[in-house]
Amino acid sequence: MTADPRLATDIGGVRFANPVWVGASELTMTVEGMVRCAAAGAGAVVAKSVNESEAARRQLAVADYAFVDDARRHVDTPRAAPDSALLNRSGLGRHDPDAWVEMLSVARPRMEQHGSVLVGSVVVGDLDAAPGVVRSIGAVTDHVELNVGAPHGREVRTGAVRQIGSAEQVEQVVRASRAVCPGLLLVKLGDIGPALPGAVAAARRAGADAVVLVGRSNGFLPDVDTLRPVLGSWGAWSAPSSLPSSLYAVSKAYRAAPGAPVVGTNGARGGDDVFRFLLSGAVACELVTSVWLEGPGAIGRTIGELSARLDRTGVAAVPDAVGVAVSHAREYDEIDPVPGAPEAWERWTR
Repeated sequence: MTADPRLATDIGGVRFANPVWVGASELTMTVEGMVRCAAAGAGAVVAKSVNESEAARRQLAVADYAFVDDARRHVDTPRAAPDSALLNRSGLGRHDPDAWVEMLSVARPRMEQHGSVLVGSVVVGDLDAAPGVVRSIGAVTDHVELNVGAPHGREVRTGAVRQIGSAEQVEQVVRASRAVCPGLLLVKLGDIGPALPGAVAAARRAGADAVVLVGRSNGFLPDVDTLRPVLGSWGAWSAPSSLPSSLYAVSKAYRAAPGAPVVGTNGARGGDDVFRFLLSGAVACELVTSVWLEGPGAIGRTIGELSARLDRTGVAAVPDAVGVAVSHAREYDEIDPVPGAPEAWERWTR
């Protein structure tokens, strides 16, 4: 694929060929999986997450995935529509740390041949152990995404995976990780509601080069025919309908600190959705579910759609789109009265 120079984006002096990234998942758990995503044109590929815990690796043995249609019915993967939602249960990479580092060292040069940046991923388990894992992964990948917001952390009772909502703890683990990460340190935060702005501020204060917003929410879905829960458990949820919530988090972070890089995730399925993330303040966007459903071809499709959207809107380049919609957003108390609004609601309630 010939790179479109208009799509290039930058974080901390590191150039990415485009803002269409592939997020950490089972899709990026093997060398071939990572290289296939790079060959399809991804600006960056985030490797499957790891940490120091053997229990977290064992958790992968109970991983399960359910695609869900608009009627909230579980559908088989081959029949799942492109806009299906995903409810899943997962664990971390199954390889021991030394083997994983070796695999990353093999994947990186092959990916770079395609102009794609490899980003390691570390999910926090033990707060004190996380920086050591960042150091070992960063020695190979340079750049690391530190995930402090994994939704499965709410469900795993062994403590092998944690979701951190405390700004104090976020600052603690990010500051220690920043000291040992040789390249970019991206901090992925979860769907933690009112605590999110404080966590974003803490991550930036501790030296994060970018924040990744926002991790998937937790979900539970009963099957009305079997009376049993889909997956037999709770899980993590993502759908196209998640997009406005994700864009809310991104836009608020951008409004609070314009120019501080944000990477978006959760809800994007194509080029227009990536463009929505850009307009909301993100400099890049991670995809996972669309690549699950379509294969790596979803990456090239999304890049092509994004280029076409720039053509139609007249936006010269990706950096020119970042935060444009936020600059036009007004607070509630700044909005003029909407003509006829009270009367319309009165008619509706008669």
